Amino acid sequence: MQFHLNKMLLNKYIPQYNYHEYHQATINATAKECFLTAKNLDMSKSWITKTLMKLRGLPTNELTLPGFLNKVCFTLLEEDLYTEFLIDASQPGLKIYWNFYFQPLSPNETMVSTETRILCLSNKIKRRFSVYWFFVRPFSGFIRLEILRLIKKTTAADRNF
Repeated sequence: MQFHLNKMLLNKYIPQYNYHEYHQATINATAKECFLTAKNLDMSKSWITKTLMKLRGLPTNELTLPGFLNKVCFTLLEEDLYTEFLIDASQPGLKIYWNFYFQPLSPNETMVSTETRILCLSNKIKRRFSVYWFFVRPFSGFIRLEILRLIKKTTAADRNF
């Protein structure tokens, strides 16, 4: 079951889109714990994520959300504390929004999802982007799955202290 219909911030900024990538994982932690972990996650703990980012030409010395905000020109657009945060990764001709959403399933279980939505602002951009997306989408999806795995692993490790 996908919870993306509840994503108020994502729907507020980009209700219509041409492309998207969605992944989710159930994590044995509170929504607050998952939210804080996601906002402070060090993605360099995944060698495959670090390698894929390097291949894409992105900086890999600071693979955290603050690092992306500082070095890759992403913008933390808005957040609903412990429920959702939204990142703007738009480029000329493309609106690109990436969120993390935290849906409590029980007091100590949360469905964490991440979705990227892309809107091409012209047919020319859409044609070009479709070729790019064909090649990049599988790797983009793998990175998101790795991020969810790291959130799960990190919250579990934090709870054991």
